[in-house]
Amino acid sequence: MKIKSNRSRVILRRTFYSAVLLFLYMLMAGGLFKGWQPILIIPLAVAVAMRESEVFASVFGAVCGLVIDLSCDKLFGFSGVWLLPCCLAASLLVSNLIKVNLVNFIWLNAAVCFFMALTDYFFRYFLWRADSASYILVSFTIPSHLSAVILSPIIYFLIRLISNKLSPRERLRLNSFSNNDDDE
Repeated sequence: MKIKSNRSRVILRRTFYSAVLLFLYMLMAGGLFKGWQPILIIPLAVAVAMRESEVFASVFGAVCGLVIDLSCDKLFGFSGVWLLPCCLAASLLVSNLIKVNLVNFIWLNAAVCFFMALTDYFFRYFLWRADSASYILVSFTIPSHLSAVILSPIIYFLIRLISNKLSPRERLRLNSFSNNDDDE
């Protein structure tokens, strides 16, 4: 399938990102694991943020946060408030300081997952001195965020495939001649 217009490529790429988000939401809401779910929407948000502009990364991060809130039965908007600046920071880091590759993605994703787990635990359980706060930390919060880090390369390669296939043609030509390719 040949796509001629760069605008069509951008719309199609972002549609595929949204389809992956919907698929991950269905996995999380379906409850594949007993008791806890890997929050794979966080690596999705970080992977997209590393490949898109700052504005789209921020908006997509906020939407991903809202989807996490829906699937995890959290206060609506809680994760979106935290994931938006994390995705903005990831996009800014890639555009100004670091290269897009698997190692940098894993480090960024691990930092965002740690931050999201910390804020979730602190504001939902620790601050209110919940009786089962330590049990929730060990049984739910740590496994769900740690599994998101462990499974994140799958998300990275999927987003890389979508981005490489549907990037504007000028960017593809420039990337083929540059030494900053993400295959390292």
